[in-house]
Amino acid sequence: MVRLSVVVPMFNAERFVDSCFEILDRQGLERSEFEVVVVDDGSTDATGELCSRYVSEWGNVTLLRQENSGAGVARNRGMDAARGTYLYFFDVDDELDDGSLRVLLERCESSDLDVLFFGGRVVYEPAECERDYPQDPNYFARRQPEGVVDGEEMFIRQSEDGNFCAQPCLLMTKLETMRAGGIRFAEGIVNEDNLFVLQATLRSRRADVDPTLRYTYVVRPNTVTTDNRTGGKRFLAHMVLAQEFELERQQAIAQGKDRLAAAIGAIIIWFMGIIEENCPEPIEEFKPFCDPRFAHLAMAARFVQQDVRNLRSTRDEAERARRAEARVAELEASTTWRVGRAVTAVPRALKRMIAR
Repeated sequence: MVRLSVVVPMFNAERFVDSCFEILDRQGLERSEFEVVVVDDGSTDATGELCSRYVSEWGNVTLLRQENSGAGVARNRGMDAARGTYLYFFDVDDELDDGSLRVLLERCESSDLDVLFFGGRVVYEPAECERDYPQDPNYFARRQPEGVVDGEEMFIRQSEDGNFCAQPCLLMTKLETMRAGGIRFAEGIVNEDNLFVLQATLRSRRADVDPTLRYTYVVRPNTVTTDNRTGGKRFLAHMVLAQEFELERQQAIAQGKDRLAAAIGAIIIWFMGIIEENCPEPIEEFKPFCDPRFAHLAMAARFVQQDVRNLRSTRDEAERARRAEARVAELEASTTWRVGRAVTAVPRALKRMIAR
């Protein structure tokens, strides 16, 4: 019986392949008890060839290949191919303490958990990365108390603690729960893991926390994460994420779950700060569409993209002002705007407190 599926997306990762499999082989599990699903996301180096050797030698490794499509697509494909009772995502260039997967899996099984969160630490390679790409170490810690609760209560605690950590490598989930809930990674954007972690948490009946720091998140230069800490990709990603989180918030409002709605709203405000910081055009007429009141609206991303193009080609100042005002009026008249006004009421001070 396959107790655990470990999904590992890889892209041009040849220098980490051997260490990745060595780490997985030290997790205290027999190879018959777990499988490794590697998704080669269009590598142009020897990643695929190196993984093929482990397919032959280990007997519990599946190698999937695809054109370069990003981590979201790769993880979704690996999840679709998984056969284990529980599911874990591992990043090829990070580290995991010996024996961790056995401990976490046994805890999941003994308590029939849908999701188990655990802690991590940050290291920098080389050390100069701490200056160039500083991370908040508290982001990877787990501050919630141990004890089984439903996923909504767990998320509320994480949000209220300012401790929502969108790292799929820091949780183990039940595969059946993920599939039944239609839970997926966002595709085509960076920071795709935020949506998966939110929905994996909210759709879980039984959630718990292991506060032990078992995972090592390694910050290196020239990775997808470090190369997209600022700029247009991060802006658009958080526009999409804010919209998706707002759908969850609206659902909570409709169900009378005020605490949950407020908890999701706090994360949306965090996203709004990122959106404002990465606004791609410091154009006066663009400001209405960077305003946090509009960031969570389902139509905002389309408006932003179209209006930036239009504003660049329009030279008449009066016309630009008129068009911007008309768009604001259109947004304010929408049903989504009326439903979302609760987000507007949350003070900016809360946003600064939540933002990392």
